[in-house]
Amino acid sequence: MILGLLVIPLLAIFQSTLLPYLNLHGEFNLDLVLVIVLSWNLAYPNSESLLWALLGGLMLDSLSGSHMGINIISLTMASLVANWAGSRIWSNHIILRISVGITGTIIYYLVYFLLLTITGWTTDWANIPIVNFVRSIIINVFVMILILPTTRWLAVKITQRSIDI
Repeated sequence: MILGLLVIPLLAIFQSTLLPYLNLHGEFNLDLVLVIVLSWNLAYPNSESLLWALLGGLMLDSLSGSHMGINIISLTMASLVANWAGSRIWSNHIILRISVGITGTIIYYLVYFLLLTITGWTTDWANIPIVNFVRSIIINVFVMILILPTTRWLAVKITQRSIDI
């Protein structure tokens, strides 16, 4: 959890302050906090990895202009899917990584927009730019595939595996 306390706030600050200026004129959004939370859930599927989602959501909510709790709930819902999928025997398979990245991003955005609508923000569901949404899914999955080996290595190094008799 100490690693999460260091990494998540830095990624949230970077995502909220500098990353909006680095995306190509709003063509896609790279969600660094979502990607690292999903990757950590695949690498280390236990209840501690859900705390990464709570911390990441809290940091993003603190730095955004939306209602408090929207990112917390959205990240936690996406994290639950990744946590469930990471606990399976075939969690090292590339297809699982891709499907968790796609599913996690879709769940995150759907819950996020649904909560914005419930809290009174005007959301035009008919004019949501699907092309940008698909591009965001692709970039999130690509980055997740790139960082997952490092995340798995870190999970092995900082956790003690024991054999219960």
